[in-house]
Amino acid sequence: MFENSIEPVRTTGSARKERPADDIPIREATPAEERRHRQAAPAEPDHIATRHNLYTADRRSTRIYYADYQQKSEVMRAKPEQITTRLDDRQTVSAMLDLAASRGWQTVNLRGSDDFRREAWVQAQVRGITAEGYQPRNTDLQEAERRKTAVVPVAAKGAEATGDGARQRASEKAVWNVVETSGKRAREQDGVKPVERPPVAAAEAA
Repeated sequence: MFENSIEPVRTTGSARKERPADDIPIREATPAEERRHRQAAPAEPDHIATRHNLYTADRRSTRIYYADYQQKSEVMRAKPEQITTRLDDRQTVSAMLDLAASRGWQTVNLRGSDDFRREAWVQAQVRGITAEGYQPRNTDLQEAERRKTAVVPVAAKGAEATGDGARQRASEKAVWNVVETSGKRAREQDGVKPVERPPVAAAEAA
């Protein structure tokens, strides 16, 4: 199965090639390692997990997002310079891009399956994020425009009689509502369920 990922595009220097997440043994961090990690990198925003009804567990420098509190259905993994998943449904892509946006990633590189890169490209356009790694088709451009059009009226209505900051938040909420609603509907219609990792990996993460 494809390892789908979203990474920030570096403008200077060369990116250090990382080993695939599955090749890195995941263990509980020691107290000293946790302190060093907190000092080296800012904590991930908790509102991403809350917004998408996900549960989190930190393993060294990686935060793992699960669809269930028992940590059996992994949704995505977030490392400092990479967000990965084995899924390609709209709801998962939405969570990944929300996290990317919260990190301030304005230009991202998409890797993985065609379905993942297509959906991520469309959602990135709605959010104003530049996405590389996928060549959109004419129908993809049409879908992106339709979703943008659906966002504008909702954002405008929510921004009436509000300040600039509230207006921006209303716009961001409108984007998420449009993407998330369509994502949930698509997941229900397609019967898409989170893919569980092999028992060994699940045991390590537990």
